[in-house]
Amino acid sequence: MKLEKCCYCGDMTDMPFQCNYCKDFFCPEHRLPEEHRCVKLTLIRARKFGERRVIRDGGTGKKSFLRRFFGR
Repeated sequence: MKLEKCCYCGDMTDMPFQCNYCKDFFCPEHRLPEEHRCVKLTLIRARKFGERRVIRDGGTGKKSFLRRFFGR
């Protein structure tokens, strides 16, 4: 077994976890990207949100359900 130092808290761990995003090693407590405040995760999420833009123009000329229902 190889001892690794957690990049977040500095504790030595005999079972290190490597982050899929930043590729650093972490202890079991900080293994998740959210737990060690992974910088790469926020960049990847920002990129994905940019690709999936939500278009809220009301459709193709039809009134929305609420407008049809309430008659406005």
